[in-house]
Amino acid sequence: MTILQPAESFLLRVLAGSAGLFRGDDYPQRLAQAAAGAQLPVTTGRRIAVVGSRGGAGRTTAAALLARIYAALRADAVAAVDNAPESGTLGLRLGVPGAPSLDAVAARRGPAVPDSLRELAALLTVAGPANLLVTGRRRPRSWTGAGPGAGPARVRPVPAAWVPPGPAAGAPDWQPDFSHPGGAGKTGTGSEEAAASLLRVISRYCPVTLFDCGPGLGDPDARRVLDQAHLALFVTPASAYGLADAAEYASGWELDPLLAGVPLLVLVVQPDRDSDFNAAREAGRLRRSGIDAASLGYDRHLATGLVVDPSKCSRRTRLEAASLASRVLSAAVSAPPAAPAATDRPLRRVSA
Repeated sequence: MTILQPAESFLLRVLAGSAGLFRGDDYPQRLAQAAAGAQLPVTTGRRIAVVGSRGGAGRTTAAALLARIYAALRADAVAAVDNAPESGTLGLRLGVPGAPSLDAVAARRGPAVPDSLRELAALLTVAGPANLLVTGRRRPRSWTGAGPGAGPARVRPVPAAWVPPGPAAGAPDWQPDFSHPGGAGKTGTGSEEAAASLLRVISRYCPVTLFDCGPGLGDPDARRVLDQAHLALFVTPASAYGLADAAEYASGWELDPLLAGVPLLVLVVQPDRDSDFNAAREAGRLRRSGIDAASLGYDRHLATGLVVDPSKCSRRTRLEAASLASRVLSAAVSAPPAAPAATDRPLRRVSA
């Protein structure tokens, strides 16, 4: 059995509790105020894509933390979808490492559409609390279509990762329409169509859905989710390369025809307690440069890479995470409606 390590030592927690006996502690009120935005009413499903430029940036940690907070604060259903192309760990971080993948659920469901949230929950995995529904790690690309009687595996073509245009680089003259189940062109499979249909069902029954996408923005599954997202949370570490990535991607965001309509929030995370970079300070610098940014400081519990439990985080982290959850959902709720399903749209073209 895995023992989750709290962010604060036993002594610090005892001292903090004792201090409250002798003086007023406004922390509960501050936490409630910070979390208010995470309880906003949602009339249509809000889809939040958690993305990043490279692995190990804290993307899955942020997705799992937000999923836990929304599920704890809301009475309606919350979905956490592992959308990484392979080797995703969202199910592990949410305590359900055996959760079925999106592809496996879609294949098992077939053409039938769940008639209720109860039927959808029976297909996915409940991670606790009971309103948090999770899909697990996806299979590698080369496994797609493999299985008894399925014939040889077919690997989907994956476009080159998107690289933000620099000062000397022009925007591409076209972008594939990845909302088509097959990504670029007409190479989709029936399983991909079923997965896309399942995503629409999840969004119908779950007012808040978080997608943990793989590193980079060139994967067809990430592009498909971003095409329908109400907000993109770009997670990057407080480091030289992480901040350079954030600035570069933010500057190129509006130049990509698919991303231009998706609101972007950069989350700077503190991966190391002893780093020369401070997440809060660097997020402030990004904001002053015109980039919408938030921060999440170092937390020993989150840094373990095990199951995410907000109650094990430090008080400061819980306050930061509640504020982040409010900010993310408030932005997603106020965002303009996402583009409708675009299976019939042609390739998007951009004038030179």
